[in-house]
Amino acid sequence: MKSSTIFLLVLLSGIILAAGCTVPVSPGATPQKTTLSANPAAAAVVTPAPSPLPSATTTFWPSAARVGEITTVPTTRVASDNPYLENLNIRKRTFVNPLPDCLMQKAFPSVARNPEYGIQQVVPKLTAISEDDYETFLRKYTEGEAENTQLKTPAVCQNTGNEPTWNFIEVRAILVPTNFNPSFYTITENVMSDGKIVAEFKTDKWLVIDEQVILTVYIPIHADEVDLVDNVEMTYTRE
Repeated sequence: MKSSTIFLLVLLSGIILAAGCTVPVSPGATPQKTTLSANPAAAAVVTPAPSPLPSATTTFWPSAARVGEITTVPTTRVASDNPYLENLNIRKRTFVNPLPDCLMQKAFPSVARNPEYGIQQVVPKLTAISEDDYETFLRKYTEGEAENTQLKTPAVCQNTGNEPTWNFIEVRAILVPTNFNPSFYTITENVMSDGKIVAEFKTDKWLVIDEQVILTVYIPIHADEVDLVDNVEMTYTRE
């Protein structure tokens, strides 16, 4: 009896020990497996994903200049302070029919009576008259006070020859000053013939930035020399 009791106690202890070392696994579940690399050092290396490169169209403008750095603001104006020539118009032959010499001698004696006046002289000589003087001429010597209307022929010019005949060239320039500080400028209109300057007309003007300036002059010229004028070039001198 005693032996049987001892055998049952030993058997019961074995069953209890076996039950404590066994972990139940849910039906259908797969136990996790841990796989170690054969090279432990390689397993420790982690390669980060490369950062995306900036777009080629991306621009960067700092909000303020750093020490030793110059920030240049883009501008639509040229660096020079010369006025911007917005328009230059040269109108040859303001009169369709040439003007008679006698009438021009009465209207502009210092021009028409000067034997050394003209482009083809040894020393070319031309004169420019103002827009006011030209309009005065129109009022005094034309019936309609305008170009290409009937001329008012002075009495002393009745029954006289017309030769040499005359005409006018109108030069009109529109300038837009670009100088930051208001300044006096000498504006020169250079009359060109065969690549050479044959006359220079200078005008002194007080220029203020963006305040448009219009210059208009009229050049009395022999009718047969009108087409000798090729162009007018503008130059500027700041005082």
